Amino acid sequence: MLHMLVNTHNPESCAFRSDADEAAITPALDTLGDVASGRGASVEGWWVNPAGHTFFILIDAPNAHVVDEIVREAALIGRTHTQVHAVIEMRELRDAMRRT
Repeated sequence: MLHMLVNTHNPESCAFRSDADEAAITPALDTLGDVASGRGASVEGWWVNPAGHTFFILIDAPNAHVVDEIVREAALIGRTHTQVHAVIEMRELRDAMRRT
């Protein structure tokens, strides 16, 4: 099941702001893929809106609880805010609509 993580932070805690901020956030982002893999999930895509201080991370995981565990284990909580959205490909939706 696909999940889109929308991860935001504020400009004051951006990794570009200082060495301390980079040291706090970069390792969490760098380990996300390994943490996901260890939980039977995978990072399928990753996009960023630098001006909006927002990451969009597509994770394939068995369920949202696993995604929540990944976010916690990667240490994204506390420095960032993450919303988890279950998503499907548009093709899947259109195929389902044709069957009804």
